[in-house]
Amino acid sequence: MQKIYFLKSTAFLLFILTALFICKVLIEANIKENVPSVSLRKVVGYLSEENPREATIAGMSVMLGFGEVATDFLFLQAIQYFGDWELPRERKFKMVYPVIRATVTISPHFVPGYYFGALVFDELGYIDTAVDLLNEGISNNTRAFELWLYRDFTIRLFKTKEYKKAIEGIKKALQLKGHPPILDRILAYAYEKDGQIDKAISQWGKIYISTEDPGIKAICRKNIARLIKEGSKNENNKKNKYNEKLLPGGEIKR
Repeated sequence: MQKIYFLKSTAFLLFILTALFICKVLIEANIKENVPSVSLRKVVGYLSEENPREATIAGMSVMLGFGEVATDFLFLQAIQYFGDWELPRERKFKMVYPVIRATVTISPHFVPGYYFGALVFDELGYIDTAVDLLNEGISNNTRAFELWLYRDFTIRLFKTKEYKKAIEGIKKALQLKGHPPILDRILAYAYEKDGQIDKAISQWGKIYISTEDPGIKAICRKNIARLIKEGSKNENNKKNKYNEKLLPGGEIKR
């Protein structure tokens, strides 16, 4: 019974896709587009073993030129699989992974695919796979700062505690025009977690000087005072250049 339903639903979807393709050809008869090529074999290869239904629908959609339709369909399927609480953890990963891989293969600039995929892999315990996906997403979407934040803040600073890698990643993101200001503060925090107290204080000082927001200035003063106090307890810690610029009232001289 399920097999009959599958065949009928698949046939209906293929009919709709064919009709849409004909309409598309008629509408775009005189329009030239530069559409990036998608490896149909690669997409179907990801899906064929664990997701044959998705392989059929996505494969036909790509072949007929409806990559966006395939992307939306696969993304919704990934959400559905992840939300199925009856699936064991390993089985859930086996179902979601190929769908996410196919999604970002069809649409490499579909940022939610990378972010959600990383979230799923992270939650299921496959952190290395999540980082690999985020690396790929960042490579294809350099200005997708949410991917930088997930990789270097959420994962590297808090989960894997790879502080030096986090610092390296955040510094690269800070070189990009239009980066979110919070990255500057995250860098200061990363320096602190890595034990580089002088650099953490220096970074908070740079933020203090560059901002006109009184709230941010207060945060900077508080962190600089805290770090100097904590650093003074360590007799091996060198005297920081901000020591002499911190006034009794907590203000920093410009």
